[in-house]
Amino acid sequence: MRNIYTVSRFLLVVAAVVAVAYASGAVPAAAADQPKVLAKIGNDTITEADLSELTKSIAQQGGLGDDSQKKALEYLVNVYVLAAEAQAQGLDKDPEIQRFLKFNKQDLLARIYLDKMTKNLPDPTDQQAKEYYEKNKDEFTIPESILLHHILVKTEKEAKDAQARMKKGEKFADVATQISLCPSKLRGGNLDWLPRGSLVKEIEDAAFGMEKGQMLGPVQSKFGYHVLFLEDKKPAQATSFDQAQPQIMERLKFTARQEKYENTAQELRKKLNVQIVEQPQASAPDKPLVPAGPATNPPAGPKKN
Repeated sequence: MRNIYTVSRFLLVVAAVVAVAYASGAVPAAAADQPKVLAKIGNDTITEADLSELTKSIAQQGGLGDDSQKKALEYLVNVYVLAAEAQAQGLDKDPEIQRFLKFNKQDLLARIYLDKMTKNLPDPTDQQAKEYYEKNKDEFTIPESILLHHILVKTEKEAKDAQARMKKGEKFADVATQISLCPSKLRGGNLDWLPRGSLVKEIEDAAFGMEKGQMLGPVQSKFGYHVLFLEDKKPAQATSFDQAQPQIMERLKFTARQEKYENTAQELRKKLNVQIVEQPQASAPDKPLVPAGPATNPPAGPKKN
């Protein structure tokens, strides 16, 4: 029976689309004109409005590429036929499924209500964004980074032999491809750009002390012995306010929605005289769960190239 939860989560994408549509006012209570029917599944129909809302939602999540309307209609039809067969087999009468559907009905209504409550929140101001930037400049600093290549072998002798080959004229990438034990051998030992803090201590201490064009080794780590080649390096760089402002504005919007959710939930708890009769046995998470709060995670800081 547990597999039905995975299927149900897939099908509930449509429910999320409905929530967005209602919250935005895109689904009217009654339409003056008959909606255009695109597909019939038994007694159910899929209209042009249904398809429009689904494709709009998918576009916000990256889209379906070319021919998205056709793909979205196929998706909706599949949802309807799967749901119809589930009902025909009586799955909707199963007590476990009933509990699942009851919760998801509550969750959907809560999301619709929260979207309605937060859609008219004022946008953060430039001044608020500047204040956040000044207080959190460390979040918008691109750390020192290096473009590093390495060869990993089992013994110190193998590492020294590799260095000797390169001193005689062999290319680093060729030797790495032939003898390195690291998957990066497929790229000639290239580890790409790495920010400070992303390497094991022994390698990081050595690599960030190197100069561009320098080869160093053997350097021992828990993985074995390394020969390092530093192709390039970039100093830490502070991201300007203008560069960081779009991310800051999104983060402030998320925070405002989150605060609205928390405050509204607390007010309604008092109104409905909620009582927690018994806490679950498992320890509570460090952060409160948000079953019906804002669906979007707080945006990450600036991309670190």
